[in-house]
Amino acid sequence: MRALFFAAEILLLLASLKSLLFWVYLWQVKEYRLGRFWAEYGSVKKLLRFWLGAGGKALKKPRFTAKATLMALIAFFPIFSVFGPSLFFLLPPFPVLPTRFYLAFLRFSIGMYLAVPVIVSLLAIVFKAPTYIAKEVLYRRAARKRREMKDLTVIGITGSYGKSSTKEFLAHILSRKFNVLKTPANVNTEAGIARFMLDYLLPRHQVFVAEIGAYRRGEIKKAARFLGPKIGILTGISEQHMALFGSLENTKRAKFELIESLPEDGFALFNGENPHTAALFEKWPGKKALYHASSLRPDLPRHYQLNLGAAVEAARYLGLNEEEISQTVEKLEPDERMISAFFGKSGAYVINDGYSENPDGVCAALDMLRDTKRNKKIVIMPCIIELGKAAPAVHHRIGAKIREIGATGIVTTPDNFDDIKRGTGGMARLISNPAKVIEAIKSDLGPDTAVLLEGRLPHIISDYDF
Repeated sequence: MRALFFAAEILLLLASLKSLLFWVYLWQVKEYRLGRFWAEYGSVKKLLRFWLGAGGKALKKPRFTAKATLMALIAFFPIFSVFGPSLFFLLPPFPVLPTRFYLAFLRFSIGMYLAVPVIVSLLAIVFKAPTYIAKEVLYRRAARKRREMKDLTVIGITGSYGKSSTKEFLAHILSRKFNVLKTPANVNTEAGIARFMLDYLLPRHQVFVAEIGAYRRGEIKKAARFLGPKIGILTGISEQHMALFGSLENTKRAKFELIESLPEDGFALFNGENPHTAALFEKWPGKKALYHASSLRPDLPRHYQLNLGAAVEAARYLGLNEEEISQTVEKLEPDERMISAFFGKSGAYVINDGYSENPDGVCAALDMLRDTKRNKKIVIMPCIIELGKAAPAVHHRIGAKIREIGATGIVTTPDNFDDIKRGTGGMARLISNPAKVIEAIKSDLGPDTAVLLEGRLPHIISDYDF
């Protein structure tokens, strides 16, 4: 009997440790922001599944940054305080105790397993105050360094979509004439930009291109205070992250903070093909310009031509002539995070748009799928997160677009599947199991098939050789 209780305790201990790692991972993915966490995981069904299942069979663990490590260590103490004594009393040579004691140990251990998500979540909230202080110190250090570099030209890029590719295009073109530094990969938060500046911005740099993201009003303004941008680029505004901003109007105000932070002699660039940014263009009294899609690289997808248009306009403003720009653009290689296309082993044409997912980006990728002219078209995608009240209308619109181009939709998450299905007129299926997604499309693969992999899909799907 004691051996049975011991085995149960070990299993509960391992489950509690797995839950601890999973919940730290979950908070880290959402940058310890309660708003982002609640926007995606706030449903009762999802919270219960995570609470009881700790992320399912797979072990998910965080990147062990200082904050994540400290949270995990602190959360481990109550786990150890419960499981340590119970395992001690269950091991020989400690004498055998009455069964009621072992049952009590088991109840405490089950309670500990259920308490782990609460402990980790409370730690995430408690850590907000010291994190805020540490960030303010970081921002002041970054601002001091920026003031010392008086000749540096900073270009800020923000918007609901198109920021990363615009940044990559612009940094590539400007490198023809200047020593350029750009924020890497997914570094676009205030803290991430400030740390990057402190670590990598050097006196030799002439231009700093910074992608600036935000999840609520005031964040772009805060980043602009220590960045001191001379040029601001507004790439486009959509319903993306509307669950966090609260409304499209708040999104517009948040993105416009970059333009409002420009000095009197600053220069603002607005996407002329987005109605929201075009309206903000009319509102801005300073030096400004609208940009449109560039024809310099007709081989690029249409939405990348638009982002290239922003980069070309900014390069012209900084003094590059048409020959310098065109020669540099010719050598432009798409970044690995941009949309790509390849032929699978079956001959199927595969479009991979897995870096990020936003309403306009999905529609642009669907346009690419339409233009493949294949008779069979398949879209595999999860639902878009953090859209708030706009989610039903956005997913219905995507479904209607899938129907318009004659594609079949396979949706991997249930949140707004019904809205997509209604939009497609029933031409969509919900398949949550990645292996079953592959099984469902195998018979359709071939030279006459085009497959769009949209958004962040499980590796079983994204790495499959179609």
